[in-house]
Amino acid sequence: MKRQKSNIVHGGVAFTPKWLFLLVLALSLGCEGSNDKNSKSQSSDSDKDYFPDKVEVKHSIGFDVEYHQNYKVLHIFKHYNDVVDTVSYTLLQKGTNAPDLNNPVIEVPVENIVSVSTTHLGFLKLLDAVDNLKGVETKQYISNEGIRSAVDKGEIVEVSPAGSLNVETVINLNTDVLLAVGYPNSQNEVYQQLERVKIPVLLNADWQEKDLLGRAEWVKLLAVLLNKEQLVNEKFEEIEKEYSAVLKLVKDKKVDKKPLTITGIALGDAWHVAGGKSFAYELLKLVEADYPWKNDQSTGSLKLDFETVYEFGLKADFWIAPGSAKSMNGILQRDARFSDFKSFKTGQIYNIFGRYTEGGGNDYYEQGVIEPHVVLKDIVKIFHPELLPNHQLVYHARLK
Repeated sequence: MKRQKSNIVHGGVAFTPKWLFLLVLALSLGCEGSNDKNSKSQSSDSDKDYFPDKVEVKHSIGFDVEYHQNYKVLHIFKHYNDVVDTVSYTLLQKGTNAPDLNNPVIEVPVENIVSVSTTHLGFLKLLDAVDNLKGVETKQYISNEGIRSAVDKGEIVEVSPAGSLNVETVINLNTDVLLAVGYPNSQNEVYQQLERVKIPVLLNADWQEKDLLGRAEWVKLLAVLLNKEQLVNEKFEEIEKEYSAVLKLVKDKKVDKKPLTITGIALGDAWHVAGGKSFAYELLKLVEADYPWKNDQSTGSLKLDFETVYEFGLKADFWIAPGSAKSMNGILQRDARFSDFKSFKTGQIYNIFGRYTEGGGNDYYEQGVIEPHVVLKDIVKIFHPELLPNHQLVYHARLK
């Protein structure tokens, strides 16, 4: 008996199994195509790289940055306590989901910044981000005229006008992040109060860097908060090139005799000089200066008695950074015996007061931080003036 083909009727139309199979296959392929398109769209969105421009930390020992799809992880290394510690922050792109991390979260780009250190002001200027600055410690120590004027107009608020940080003022400024200086015991109660209300306090320790470029590279920390990686890479590359060009002048010069140099000034019977592993001596080493304590292992200052340094002072060719002295008379007011020094007799005493305000501001610690090539030119000009005949001292000044 011949088997009869069956038909399926739908909507008045008869479908044989063969045609039904083809119809189902077509619909299936159509659905797969549609699903695939949606899948690709979702995949494309989820794979979006929110930070196509990235920074690389090459000189600084104080911080580092990791990049992920929609967030960055900022690590700040605290070398200034007895135990080296690391504090990490998740910098989350606004409008995206936070990763499952235990770090404090800062949404980027940040908009409102409060800084209680002038070292950040030059960074903000370089990044065209002074408008993001909503609060400063006090106008008294600021050199930048534009920022001082903004304080006078009320556009930028003093958050420590009476000498201590006003927590309520910082909160009322809708502060996204407060920038401060890290040092032993700097995690005080005021900072902890801010962190309890979700205002992160980032402690900058650029003063612990080993060289000028390491100190200047902290500008990249500001850049990652502002999502200005492309700009900071362009600017910092220019700084590196100029710095290297100045350094090459010294390296190419054959120095027959390295000039003997002392640093610091006596306070009573004690004299604190730059240690042999300090930032200050690294700068002297770059310009081929001789230094009595170059083999010392101190990363900060080295405490010596007056007589020890005095003996070297009698024959030293240069005297660099004699405390807060701004004139030769200021030197003598400390101790009349300084007039016996060779550097005093020849007028080869220099300090970092090329740009300062009477109120206490010093641009060496503001704009000078982000201009390591200019600071280096100053030092080269002091020790090897023939290499930079047209350079005028900017951040350093010869005492008169």
